[in-house]
Amino acid sequence: MIRFFTLLASFFLIGSLCFPPIVFPQKADSFIQDFKVQALYRSAKLTWKVKEGVKGGFSVQILRADSFEDAPYKEVETVNLSPGKTSYEYVDKSMGSEAKYFYKLQMKETGETTAPLPTRPFFSPPAT
Repeated sequence: MIRFFTLLASFFLIGSLCFPPIVFPQKADSFIQDFKVQALYRSAKLTWKVKEGVKGGFSVQILRADSFEDAPYKEVETVNLSPGKTSYEYVDKSMGSEAKYFYKLQMKETGETTAPLPTRPFFSPPAT
């Protein structure tokens, strides 16, 4: 019995020396935060914040898919980030029909992408 435990202990000792532990890297904080989409009359308003300390020269691509979340995304606009500024907004007026649209943001330099958010702008004029 002692021999069994000695063998078992040596197995774990040799195993720990030969195979280093697997360490998963922690996900860094996202640059893009608090991304929201609001439906407007024939348009959509996108608002987001960026992490403090983001350098100037970085940019965010606004991507849109028509009708389906898994449809191809096309670039609507690129917004250049300014040093010291953390809140941004963009109004997309380039919608062609009363359909559901999906938006996501992508940091051009890092490739970081937000999860898609849906919206359906209204095309009937507001009641007066």
